[in-house]
Amino acid sequence: MKTIFPILIILLSCGLNSFAQSGALGYGYNYTDSVEVVEVIEVDAIEAVDSLDYVDYSLYGIIKNRDWDRLVLDREQALSVLDNLPSDAYGLNEKASVRKLLMAKNLKITNQELLTYRKVRSIQVSRMGIFSYPYFSCRFKKKDGKLFFEKISGSQRKSGYVYDNKPDSKVFLGGWSVNNDPQTTYDSENSEPGMIYKIGPNKVIMVFLAPDEQSFEIYELIK
Repeated sequence: MKTIFPILIILLSCGLNSFAQSGALGYGYNYTDSVEVVEVIEVDAIEAVDSLDYVDYSLYGIIKNRDWDRLVLDREQALSVLDNLPSDAYGLNEKASVRKLLMAKNLKITNQELLTYRKVRSIQVSRMGIFSYPYFSCRFKKKDGKLFFEKISGSQRKSGYVYDNKPDSKVFLGGWSVNNDPQTTYDSENSEPGMIYKIGPNKVIMVFLAPDEQSFEIYELIK
C-alpha cells in the first residue's frame, strides 16, 4: 500500500567543514550538518525502510575509515551478493536459509549473554557459491577490561574485541588466523571488522563483508 508523507526538500549549504556520517569520509555517505529548508510538499511515495545498519559515531577513530561502509552496508550488500549468485554456483539449496539469517529481526543483546555462547559455524558466500561448515568451539571472555571473542578450533579462526553499538547490535574489530598460529589484531594485515546481531532466543550471527563487498561470511553462534 502506498502512503503519503511530507518530504523536506533541502538545499545543502556549501563550503562547510563539519560533517555527520553513516560511512567514512569520502565513501559517499557524508552530508553537511547545516541545511536550509526551502519547501515542504506532499508526495505519493512507496513505503520504504532504511536498510543501512547503524554504527555508533563514538567508534570513529577506533574503526578504520575504509571499514565504515563494510559495517554500515553489511547485510544490505550481503543480500545483493546472495541474490546475484550464478545459476551454477555451489550450494544454492542453502540460499533460502542464508537469506533468513540476514533478514531476521534484531533482538536486544547484552555482553553478559554473549558470554554463554560456545559454538560457531562459518557460512561463506561468494560468486563460487555457498559453503557451510560444521560447528566449532568459540567463546566470549573478559580481556583487558573489554569483551573479547575467539574461535578456538577449526582451521580458520577470527578473534578480537567487541564494542557496544545499539542495544540490538555490537561491533567486532579483530583479525583472522589459521589453525594454531598466533591470533592477529584489528591493526594487523589480517584485519577483520564485523557486526554482531542476536536474531533468536539462542542464536547470534556475526556478519563479515569482504573489502571488495563481493563476498561475505556469516558466523552463526549457538549456546
